[in-house]
Amino acid sequence: MPFIHVTTWPTKDEKQVIKLHEDITYAVHKNTGAPLDKISVVITEISPSHWSDAGIPGNHEEFQIKSRRKEYEYE
Repeated sequence: MPFIHVTTWPTKDEKQVIKLHEDITYAVHKNTGAPLDKISVVITEISPSHWSDAGIPGNHEEFQIKSRRKEYEYE
């Protein structure tokens, strides 16, 4: 049956994680008809320093801007 694995940055709010489990389970059940007791959800939290977009680590001070780049800046 469905096994869903979500990878995200750490959250400080355990209630958010519980709500995410519930919402994902509901969406899978609603859209596939899978029985609730057969839907598994795993949420893995990963440190921003171990995650990157466009080659820019998530903990970089300018991540929001630099991670949107479309090409490398050559010197």
